[in-house]
Amino acid sequence: MKIKIKSLDKFLQDYEKVFELTKVIDLDEKKEYHYSDEYGRCKIVDYNDFVEIYRRGEINSKQVFKVSKHTPFIYMTKQFHTKYKIFTKNFEKENDKMTLEYDIMDNDIVINNIKLNIYFMRK
Repeated sequence: MKIKIKSLDKFLQDYEKVFELTKVIDLDEKKEYHYSDEYGRCKIVDYNDFVEIYRRGEINSKQVFKVSKHTPFIYMTKQFHTKYKIFTKNFEKENDKMTLEYDIMDNDIVINNIKLNIYFMRK
């Protein structure tokens, strides 16, 4: 199984890549999707009404997405360590696609808007 990550931000940074899933964990309360990208090992944890995305490697991050809520966003590299907030404007799941629209905020100032699409490709 593969996963396609597609995002576009307010700076018109357009990202689209396909990755092989290394592990899928399907439990009653959540589903976990594990893969590696160019910055490290990644994990998407899909709960019924919110999502967490983790990365560990060259970039370390933890993002929590809950609709209409401010949630923590931790971002670390060797040179940089900071905490932001995420405000999730939209979260939709349909068949094999997940869509997240959110703002990244630093002290209540929006520093980026991102639309993220995650496609779960069965073939």
